[in-house]
Formats: sequence, C-alpha cells, structure tokens
Amino acid sequence: KFKSLNPSLKIVKSNPNALALIIGISDYENTKASALYADSDAKTFYDYATMKLGIPSSNIKELVGSNAKRLDIFKSVRRFLLKRTVKDKTDIYVFFAGHGLATDDGKGMYLLPYDGDPEYLEESAIKREELFADIQATKPRSVTVFLDTCYSGGTRNEEETLVASLRPIIITAKQQSIPSNFTVLSAAKGNQTSQSLEEAKHGLFSYYMMLGMEGGADLNADNKITARELHEYVVDKVERQSQFRQTPELQGNKDRVLVQFN
Repeated sequence: KFKSLNPSLKIVKSNPNALALIIGISDYENTKASALYADSDAKTFYDYATMKLGIPSSNIKELVGSNAKRLDIFKSVRRFLLKRTVKDKTDIYVFFAGHGLATDDGKGMYLLPYDGDPEYLEESAIKREELFADIQATKPRSVTVFLDTCYSGGTRNEEETLVASLRPIIITAKQQSIPSNFTVLSAAKGNQTSQSLEEAKHGLFSYYMMLGMEGGADLNADNKITARELHEYVVDKVERQSQFRQTPELQGNKDRVLVQFN
C-alpha cells in the first residue's frame, strides 16, 4: 500500500519572491512511447509548489501535454520568468516530468517537448544546458530544478524505448556542470531509466519527492527540509522500490532550504 499524496498537511512559510515553471508530458506528438503519469505528476506538483514551496499561484506557469510545445517552453522562460524575476531576489523553481534523451556520445542532454522528435533532437528538443543558461540569464537569487526524466533512451514503460534503434543499446548521459546558484534533483543516473510507480499512478521519483516534501524528509526534525535531506530520503525510497535500478542524483547547493514549516 502507498500513502495518498497530501500537500496540505503542514503549513509552510510563504515566499512571494518565488516563481515556478511546471511541465508535464505523458503523450507525445512524434513518438508512441508514453511517459506514464507525467501529466499527473505536474498537476500534483502544482499543489506542492503552492502549499510546500510557498509560491503564490499567480507566480506559477503550468504547461501540460499539448500545451508544452517547444515554443511554449521557450516563451515561458524568456517572457514569464524574465519579466517577473527581480535580480538577486527571486527564487525560481522548475519541475519537468517527461522524456529526455542524450546524444550518442552522451554529452548533449535534451528534454523532449510535446512536439519534439527523438530522431531529431537538435532540431526539435530543448538542450538542458541552454535551458539552464536562459534561466540563469534572468539573474535570479536561486534556481531549483526537479527532473523526473532520464537520458538513456528508456521510458517509464520498460517495454518501450524512445528510438527503435536503441534496443538493446542504452546511452549513458555524462554529468554536466551547472550554474553556481542552481540546485538540481534528478530522477536517475545517466545510464538508468526513470520508472513509474503503478500503484500510486505517479513517476517513482515524483511520488517520493512530493511525499518527502510533506515532512517525511525532515530527517533532523528542525521544521525545514534541505536539498540534502530530500535527496537522501528520495534515494532510500526509490532505490528500494526499484530494486536498486534507479538512483536519484543531486547537484549544486545541498544545504539550500526547500521547505520551511511554520
């Protein structure tokens, strides 16, 4: 049995200087491979953004399914985030659930928008490095990114791969450096697949990440959850549930406080 997610359990401090971009894509225009429950992950995370990260709903941009085309995502960064960010004062949060894929040499890591084509990554997908650079260009105080995706070519449905020619070869994405004020929580290592949790109807990483934000990840009971605490909580749960086939990763400021309870 798996607990139902409930973001309303504990009150948190509000953060009027925070912005969020939330993206979830289950079904794609140019591939039949589905990212199971990614839409649901994004819609549920919206509630966690307001009730656990303390972000005003007016400061959240949500792109789900066919509303998460490549141009929609670029516009959200270069218009929504850019116009609303106050230099060195705004905290930006980005959540992405969906497909990702790396180039054959593992050096280029891409997020697949709704209209992206796995066969033509450079032409149709969003390069992670460039997305981070665009967000960094808004000059926020901090950026926290939650990525329930992988780059191996696998999908949440273990019977499918994004590109038919990948079977049985798995691409290994190579870890990239990130800007100094970024904290990035990723669902899996570069050669692993981000899995779903059928019983909870969510991505495995998303489910435990949100469950941890409810309070379970407050390991030292000091009424706040740092990136390190959330990562340690999620790693333990995800590794056990996946039989050690999926290990979430953390880059950046591990001591950044993500959730602050009243």
